[in-house]
Amino acid sequence: MENLEKALKSFITEDILVSDLAIILSCFSHCDRVDYRELASVTRGHVDEAFLALWEWKLVIPVRSSRCSEWDSLVFLAEPEESFEMPNISKILVEKGMETGRWNSRSAILDLFQRMGEPEWEKMPDLILSIKNHAVHNTINGAGIGALCTQNGLNHKTGALIAVMKGAGIISPKLAAIGPVAKSRSPLYEFNPSVYAEPYNCINNMSE
Repeated sequence: MENLEKALKSFITEDILVSDLAIILSCFSHCDRVDYRELASVTRGHVDEAFLALWEWKLVIPVRSSRCSEWDSLVFLAEPEESFEMPNISKILVEKGMETGRWNSRSAILDLFQRMGEPEWEKMPDLILSIKNHAVHNTINGAGIGALCTQNGLNHKTGALIAVMKGAGIISPKLAAIGPVAKSRSPLYEFNPSVYAEPYNCINNMSE
């Protein structure tokens, strides 16, 4: 648990008990889905605040999201009958945090795409980092992702990679957006903020 708390503290600065976040996240290492009542019983602080923080970082999402896919179409409800799950990428990030005490997005992305049998898995961390860097208010359109796929030598499989990233919880279809991307006719996607959440200097050191 200490390792996971250390990893979370590298990017979570809210005035909240990180120990509660770590306890909740560790529960998902044993079960794919966990209900609110069970998770509330194991925390020591303000459970609703902990859930809101995990939801904002998309580390934990309501099971209802698997039925409608768009994160921003959901109303987050911290209620006894609510069940939660973790996006695949968030689950691997947490696993590695528990093992190493570090939030290592690059390693998690490599692991994820290797497990999925992606033949060009070595290119994925740079592609996904470029998507994060080009997102506006955590939002990017499909055309933007396509251009970044081309820049990273993956132009021949843009559609397939968007589908895989949606399934892995790296991006989610977005119904509404603000700023320049809101005027785009290309599909909009929300980027999972827990991916490459670690400080910029840590990202650089891990890519060397």
